[in-house]
Amino acid sequence: MDVPALCIRLLTDVSVLLVVQLYHSCFALRADAAFPSVSPNRLQHFEYETFTVNCEEFTGLTEWRVMRNLQTPITPAVSDTWNSSAPSCSINPSFKQHSGEYWCEDAEGRTSRAVNITVTDGSVILDVPASPVVQGHDVVLHCLKDKSESERSADFYKDGSHFRAWYKNAAMMIQNVSTSDEGLYMCKIPGAGESPESRLTVLQRTEDTHPPVSQPVNFLSLLWTVVLVAPLLLVMGFLLSWKDTEPDVSRDGAKPHVPDKRVYSSVYYRPLTPD
Repeated sequence: MDVPALCIRLLTDVSVLLVVQLYHSCFALRADAAFPSVSPNRLQHFEYETFTVNCEEFTGLTEWRVMRNLQTPITPAVSDTWNSSAPSCSINPSFKQHSGEYWCEDAEGRTSRAVNITVTDGSVILDVPASPVVQGHDVVLHCLKDKSESERSADFYKDGSHFRAWYKNAAMMIQNVSTSDEGLYMCKIPGAGESPESRLTVLQRTEDTHPPVSQPVNFLSLLWTVVLVAPLLLVMGFLLSWKDTEPDVSRDGAKPHVPDKRVYSSVYYRPLTPD
């Protein structure tokens, strides 16, 4: 392979590697600010309900899988459809032992944020969305009683303190959500019991449009590498190519060797014979 072709090949390989690394960094930022999706979209579930944790929206160069850290070990008698190598998992049926943190992770160790799912054997749960609520939007928290469709009253608590009483369908709306609304929420239904606590997560608008402060250096360094390395490789290729076409000059300063273009004629001799 000649030198210019080798330089072009090297430039192509380096560019591909830089693009891949830049893609990984971009996606790592997006994954770091994202959560796995949960269906139904709530953090609390009654026992024997089915819920699914999904990482399929994390499309990258490597496969993503659902990971979890359970609060208590699952006994062999408890069956579930968990598969740590799958991009999604469905827990059917769910039991109290399935409570814990669930997150997405790829083969290179990049992780998303975790959601803390609670499965209760009680009769009351609080419908807190598993997906974060964007700042400025409205959110409705429902206090649900197992196997009950009738209207009921409920008391809501935030961070251990009484937050608000609600009497129509035990649903409380928080309008124009802000970061001050983040916290641990629970509810109580008179005569039925109380729900576990779950965290309401509020996502700031800046988190949607700007990466974390600790990450932009990676983008700048990669972009500067692309800008600087590509011209250097091209210049190197031209220099090496020009060197190959330069006349071969000896070290003692002699003139370049020029091919001999003289023409030689052939002379034939024959003995003289008398006339």
